[in-house]
Amino acid sequence: MDSRSWWVLEPDPPEHGLPDDLRARDRFGGRDCGWVAQMRPFVRHFTRPGQCVFDPFCGFATTLLAAALEGRQACGIEIDADRAALARERLRRHGVDAPIAVGSLPDTAPPRAIDLCLTNVPYFGCRWPQDDTQGAAAAGQLYLERDYAAYLERLRDIFHGVRAALPDGGFCIAMVENVVIDQRMLPLAWDLGRLLGGLFVAHEERLLCYPREAVALPAATTRGDRSHEYALIFQKARETICIASTQAELQAIEQAGFAFELYGSFARWLQRGDADSPRLPADADLLLPDDEARFNQLLHWLHERHYQLSLWGEPILPPVRLQQLRAHWYLRAQRRDRLGRLVRLDLCLASQAAEYLRGQPDSAR
Repeated sequence: MDSRSWWVLEPDPPEHGLPDDLRARDRFGGRDCGWVAQMRPFVRHFTRPGQCVFDPFCGFATTLLAAALEGRQACGIEIDADRAALARERLRRHGVDAPIAVGSLPDTAPPRAIDLCLTNVPYFGCRWPQDDTQGAAAAGQLYLERDYAAYLERLRDIFHGVRAALPDGGFCIAMVENVVIDQRMLPLAWDLGRLLGGLFVAHEERLLCYPREAVALPAATTRGDRSHEYALIFQKARETICIASTQAELQAIEQAGFAFELYGSFARWLQRGDADSPRLPADADLLLPDDEARFNQLLHWLHERHYQLSLWGEPILPPVRLQQLRAHWYLRAQRRDRLGRLVRLDLCLASQAAEYLRGQPDSAR
C-alpha cells in the first residue's frame, strides 16, 4: 500500500473468484461476493505474517482467502449457515484452514484471537430472498432489516463486539459505500464512519474504484454507477484529551453555577502532575447531583457551547430522564476545536457512582 488516497482495483484472476458451482448454490446468486484483490493490500499493510484477520460478515470467505494468500491466519462469523458451508468449501479447495462460526456478534465470539478486523458490511436495502425456514438466521440477517435506524443499531452492536475482541492498537477497516434506494441516497458510509468514530480512533480512508464503462446520462439525471467504495480505517487506541482546554471548560462550568465533583483518571492526573504521569487521561469524569432539572440545564448549556452529547455512541439531545442515564451509567459530552484539541466529559450521577464503588475493592477506588 502506498500513500495514494484512491486506486482502481484489478479484477480477481479466475482462480481466486467464487467458483460457478458454489455461486449457483447460493440463493442470492453470489451477487454480493467481494474481490480478493480488494482485501489483500490491507492484509499486507496492517498485519504481520502469522497474525489473524477476522471478518464479522464472512459471506463467501473472500477476506479469509485474501488473508491466507498473504500468509496470515484467518477466521470469520457468518449468520447464514448455508453461506458458511459454501465459504468453508471454497477455502478447502484452496487448502485453507480458517474457522467460520455461524451466528453474529456480539452473541457469537470470533473462533480465535484476532489482530485485524477487515470486512465489507452488508448493505441496507439489499433484496435478500426471504425464507421462513431460516428461522433464527433470518431474524438477525442485516439484509432483512426493515428500517435504516434498526440497521444502524445492529451495526453498532456488532462493531461493539469487534472492539471487545480486538487487542489494543488493532485496526478495524470497513468497506462501505453510500446507497441509493428509491432514487434517494442514504449516507451509509458517513453514518458508519460516525458510528465507528464512537468506538475507535479514526485515521484515514481509501477510495476503491471498480473499472466500469461509463454511460451517458440525460440532462439533470443524478444517478451514478456506484463504482466505488470507501475503506474506512479505524484503530482501537486510547485518544487523549487536551488538559488545558479541559481545565478551562471545567472552570466555565463552575462559573456558570453547576455543581460537580471531579473523579477518575483526570482527577488523579491533576493530583500527581504530568511529571509523574506521562500518560494523559482520555476524559474527565464528573459526578453530578441527582437533580433531573438541574442536570438538563447543564446539558442545554453544553449543547449551546456545541458539545456533542451521546449515550454509548448514540447522539442525544436534552432533555434526558435520569432513569435513562442510569441505564447507560454515563452521558458523554465532547467538543473538538479547530486546532484538533479535544474536550471529553463523562457525566455520571453521584449516587450511582457511589453504588458502583461500594462493590469495588479499595484498590480500584
